[in-house]
Amino acid sequence: MSRLFQNNEIIGDYRIDGFLGAGGMGEVYRGVHLNLNRVAAIKVMSSLAPNDSLTTRFYNEARLQSSLHHPNIAALYDFKNVNGKLCIFMEYVNGESLEDLINRRFFAVEDALLAFQSICEAIAFIHRNGILHRDIKSQNIKLDSRGTIKLLDFGIAKDAESQKLTKPGGVIGTPGYIAPEQFDGKAADFQTDVWALGILLYEMLTGNQPFKADSLIELCLKIESGEYVLVEKANPAVPHEISRIVERCLKKEKHLRYRNAGELAQETAQVLANKYDGLTVNDSGGYSKIQSVKETSLAEANFIQPPPKRSRLIPVVWGSFVAVLIIFGLIGIGVWAMSGGQLVGNSNGAKSNEILVVKKSDSPKDRNKSLIETTSASGESGEVRIDVFEGSAELFRNGESVGKTPLAIKGRVGEKINVKLRREGYKDYETQIEISSGKRNYTFTLQNK
Repeated sequence: MSRLFQNNEIIGDYRIDGFLGAGGMGEVYRGVHLNLNRVAAIKVMSSLAPNDSLTTRFYNEARLQSSLHHPNIAALYDFKNVNGKLCIFMEYVNGESLEDLINRRFFAVEDALLAFQSICEAIAFIHRNGILHRDIKSQNIKLDSRGTIKLLDFGIAKDAESQKLTKPGGVIGTPGYIAPEQFDGKAADFQTDVWALGILLYEMLTGNQPFKADSLIELCLKIESGEYVLVEKANPAVPHEISRIVERCLKKEKHLRYRNAGELAQETAQVLANKYDGLTVNDSGGYSKIQSVKETSLAEANFIQPPPKRSRLIPVVWGSFVAVLIIFGLIGIGVWAMSGGQLVGNSNGAKSNEILVVKKSDSPKDRNKSLIETTSASGESGEVRIDVFEGSAELFRNGESVGKTPLAIKGRVGEKINVKLRREGYKDYETQIEISSGKRNYTFTLQNK
């Protein structure tokens, strides 16, 4: 794999001594300051294109992170243009991502709540500063070797000064964490972050996300429905008081959720005080029970196997009906499948973003009209437009090359098309797209080889 920098090369005031990962926006290195001997994570944008939306986001990320000083937020040291490449120099977090810890069944119930309290405090802090994070997820949070939670990535965060980085009616975020109101084209707010925090706590307590599906459309439907297995059912070791916190975060009706992360942090602290005497978040942003990252057995973590799957007949029938109502209300769905659908390292070696973009325009009345016309038509055709952020890629439809992106593909409604994207210097990306009524837009980000 060809990298932008090699070990022992100099970037600004830092000497490169390791490669941490790569994503759609660039590469991340470990570096040591030449004079201070301070270790940093260095995020390097792969190309500098004036007025490019990714460049704008990179500037925005640096500006927002530089204004935040909190024990549970990775600090930004510097931001420079080095030989035509934008570089963010930030605190290097020596530890594991929450995603990795969750996969190892690391968290006992009380440990999960303590870690979650630290995360809520960090998000409450950025909310008080008028900032929306918009990408809260287990890949963007680490637990360092001292037991301190660190929030890492502000790549799609936004405040009042941010330029309009999301088009009107669009949604940006990671699919499994997107709130249902966002599918209606509504702008993100503090309660959108609260929803994502609820997803995160559910993961920490059960080892799984509440809404899981085999396809993007099915996932959208499940999130829209707001139906999931309650935490206390998925893991009987979870007390009702904690399950109730998750339930309130994941209320489909936004006004029933916590108003912001600060309110959520207060209730979490209250449950900790009442249920787990002596377990508190300390002044350094860590918590007293976990002093270092360690392996925890399945029994110690109070996890159980998920309940047996119920019959899929009723969900499938109901999902099919709801799908018609929702899908035809969307004028475009695009997936920025960072790293070609396989998550790779971000700014501190954690996993990079998968971003779903949804645009919505027509009114409920128009959508009902579309539904009537669609169900009465036979052999209806649809169209998808496929593109990539990296410029142009060769597009294969069902194994046959059909041209270069951007390219529109037509087909029958319901037809499933196997798509492969190929561009020199990048890994091939393969996925399956289902043709639906009207026109859909899919934009992908490829992973460097």
